[in-house]
Amino acid sequence: MAKEIVHEDFGEKIGGAKKDLWAARGLYVDDLLGMNEREAEKYVKKDNVWKKPDYNALIQSGVPVDILYFRKVVRDSLNASPRYLRSDDTPEKRLARQKEYIATVRQVQEAVEKVQTVQDAMDVFDALIIDGGYCERISHGIGGGYIRATQKGRDNPVITDKLVNALYFRGERDFERRIVQGAVKKQFGVPAEQKIPRGYEIRFNDGKRAYSKNNDWLPDTYYVTKGYAILKTNFATREEALKWVQDLARQRGASGKQRFVPQQLSRVRRTGPDYRGNRDVIGQDYLDAFAFRGGEFGNWMTQNDRRASLNMGFDALKDLAAVLKISEKDISYQGTLSIAFGARGSGNAAAHYEPLRKVINLTKMHGAGSLAHEWWHGLDDYLGVKMGAKGFLSEQSRLYEPFKKLIETMKYKPETPEQAAARTEAQAERIRKNAAGWLDSAVLAPLKRAANDEMHMEAYAVLREEFLSGVPGSVEQLSAFKKSVTGRVIPKSERDRLEVFERMLSGMQEQEPPQIGRVETDFYKNSVRMGKECEKDGGYWESNTEMTARAFACYIKDKLSPEISDYLAGHADSAAAFVTGKDGKIEILKAFPEGEERKAINAVFDEVFADLKRQHFLTHSDHPQTLEEIRPAAPAPSRMDSMPVITDAEQLSLFGGEKPSLLGQLAAAKGQGKTPAEPKQTKAHEPEL
Repeated sequence: MAKEIVHEDFGEKIGGAKKDLWAARGLYVDDLLGMNEREAEKYVKKDNVWKKPDYNALIQSGVPVDILYFRKVVRDSLNASPRYLRSDDTPEKRLARQKEYIATVRQVQEAVEKVQTVQDAMDVFDALIIDGGYCERISHGIGGGYIRATQKGRDNPVITDKLVNALYFRGERDFERRIVQGAVKKQFGVPAEQKIPRGYEIRFNDGKRAYSKNNDWLPDTYYVTKGYAILKTNFATREEALKWVQDLARQRGASGKQRFVPQQLSRVRRTGPDYRGNRDVIGQDYLDAFAFRGGEFGNWMTQNDRRASLNMGFDALKDLAAVLKISEKDISYQGTLSIAFGARGSGNAAAHYEPLRKVINLTKMHGAGSLAHEWWHGLDDYLGVKMGAKGFLSEQSRLYEPFKKLIETMKYKPETPEQAAARTEAQAERIRKNAAGWLDSAVLAPLKRAANDEMHMEAYAVLREEFLSGVPGSVEQLSAFKKSVTGRVIPKSERDRLEVFERMLSGMQEQEPPQIGRVETDFYKNSVRMGKECEKDGGYWESNTEMTARAFACYIKDKLSPEISDYLAGHADSAAAFVTGKDGKIEILKAFPEGEERKAINAVFDEVFADLKRQHFLTHSDHPQTLEEIRPAAPAPSRMDSMPVITDAEQLSLFGGEKPSLLGQLAAAKGQGKTPAEPKQTKAHEPEL
């Protein structure tokens, strides 16, 4: 069998990967030495310092429920991240605050985890808070006094009123009320399958109280309530009532949101220039060709997976540089970017870009097809630093005019003449309705009180129609008419408002073409709806950061056409989901640009990259190098060569089994079994399946 080179991590160590972190033991002060400023801001959190205990396992081991609940109450009272002061205005001061936060959280953790009895729990306050110098007891009068925070306590990023109140008990009865009874009320330690859903209660009807008017409520049964509402009665056992309310809560409480995971590509197609000359690339080629800072592989990736990922990634990045006509060194943003294959996330997760370490991670399963999307995130972050943004430039697009235009083009488009006419008519109708309301309030109501006869009502109707038609002077006529009937004119404040409406209504009579405004694009509207239909919400789908990345992947796919580069942009059109329309029918929701909107967005991307080259953030290049130019082929190594090799070629495990796309599933559901013809390939490079 042919021998193959062993592919290992290359270049500068990226750091921060899961295999290098403190995830299992929790964060200590010394761990900050290996973090940069942005990582420390992200990772110095309570859950990373004091790992969330497995309370059920501790209960099974024999730890009393009330003691564990005390620990939980104290842990929950800690603020999730350091409490910074206004004076913490430099990285050095914030780092000192983060160190103090970690040290104090560890101190609290050590104190409460030693607690074994109720007395131990009540002693923690004095031992930790008073003796630690965070608070002091102030006495006044006979037997009077209070507790006051010291300067040390006020300056500490952990010590808060909430923590102090969680630790302080007035005696055993206070502990019983807050901890023992609190654990029962919160169902702490109760197995999930036995818990009553939050907000519901199961009660017992002993027959002594009759709530039913129909006398159909049986004694010695259980019933379910929510708030003051009785939901269902006459359960023979508590178990029956519990099962019923759990099923009810599951139905009512489900968000209805689906989990979005891009369809795994069944194969990776590529047509276009043969940059590699049928040779395998190695990590050093990434350093030489693209100037990546470093690269790494997940420990579980086989050598064949590593080889395939390197080869496909190399071709894809070459395609990206070629289609954008930029220097290949720009692919790594001038040496600031790293790349990882399956090393920094689970295999079921989508590819992602890490701004803290400036690294693109391509998972084995879904990395194929997402490289363009993640590369844009990196460029967005890189330009954000260059332009002085606090994060991604797309989220502060006002700092760079081409990005501002890109965001506006993604979200808005010009109205059609029909839309403008409909909008104008709707606005006019709203103005007429408001004007009629104000007029009736000012004239009609007093008119009815003074003389509610048919003749006056007919006269008012004629004057009212003239007013709503914008006839000049109609307000004066209405005021004179009101005085003739009621003896009073329209008050000045109301007359002024009606004259404003008169001028507006008069201007509406001019037959000028309506001004063309703008409306939301389908891309934007669908992205907003995607956030309501899928698990990721909080503005994820309609954020500038994600919308620009999805649009960029489509842009690259279109620029490549008719060539294909699936590893680069195979997922460009994959942000779609089945949803139920207003008519109850299943439809497909596409959170990526299409049609004329896509063409308009692509044109702005052209402007963005042209300007980035003019501004020298990127360098124009028309000539991508081949692997032979980067690394001339060396003579075959001798059998005595000491380079590490593997001798057993493994079956490529990146892909397997045909998986139809969402569009394919929709076509199949509609009975349209025909599949589009494969595009003609000039020279294909596909991994063997």
